[in-house]
Amino acid sequence: MRFDLVIGTSTGALIAPLIAIQDIANLIHFYENVEQEDILVGRPDLLAFLFSDALNDSGPLERLIDRFFGDEKRYQRLLRSQTEVFVTVLNMQTGKVEYGNPHQDPKPVFLRKILASASVPVMMPPVKIGANQYVDGGVKEIAPLSKAIEEGATHILSIILSPDVDRRKPVENEFKSSMEILRRTLDLLTDEIVDNDLKVATLYTDAIHYIGEIKKRMKEKLGLTSAEMRRVFFGIKHPFRGKRVVHLTTIRPEEELMVSSLEFHPDQMREMVDQGYRRAKEIMGQGLIPH
Repeated sequence: MRFDLVIGTSTGALIAPLIAIQDIANLIHFYENVEQEDILVGRPDLLAFLFSDALNDSGPLERLIDRFFGDEKRYQRLLRSQTEVFVTVLNMQTGKVEYGNPHQDPKPVFLRKILASASVPVMMPPVKIGANQYVDGGVKEIAPLSKAIEEGATHILSIILSPDVDRRKPVENEFKSSMEILRRTLDLLTDEIVDNDLKVATLYTDAIHYIGEIKKRMKEKLGLTSAEMRRVFFGIKHPFRGKRVVHLTTIRPEEELMVSSLEFHPDQMREMVDQGYRRAKEIMGQGLIPH
């Protein structure tokens, strides 16, 4: 499949550039062979809480991004790609979601934004870009559907790493340490954010359908012309004026993929890649994804 636009948040920021240049072999290799030490170096919990900006050092991930995504040949392919790429970051000073783009940002800045998008706050340090600090855009926007709609998308394929709310199983163990409670809280916040992202996109499409149906019935039942309908709606402000229906297809696992999103073990990663492939193939077999 080829896309006009790819937007990545968190781990999606590592995926998006490779999708844009159709480098699927390296994408799979990247995810199936990464080791824990390739991404994070743990810091002593108590010392990290008291004296540092995160519980882990993400230096290995930064070097991996610079080496892999900063490769000049690969980066030039990205610039020449017909697929537009954005990565989602959160500016900690302004509190606003921003987007990194290889055509809008200098190469060093875009690479820093990939790192920032993949940096879970508290667990990983903020990334300094200019005078501001940036972290994972998933703090506010995990599924960046509003950005896709803003860019003119009419068919959106959204890939979510958590199961639907009805398929989430309760955690059986008791949380006894502050660290366990913190990690569980971040997981719950993540679930809530992604659920709300999907609800907003669905509401957007439902509203446009609703307005379209009203206009259709006004024409069929009341015999109003297009000019007469424009006069009826004249002066009414609504955020859907001139917008088109968005077809949203979501691929997500049927069960939780992992205990922690910050643990990287090749065998588990390979199994998750296989699960994702099977799930995507199942959804595509239902004819829900336009080609």
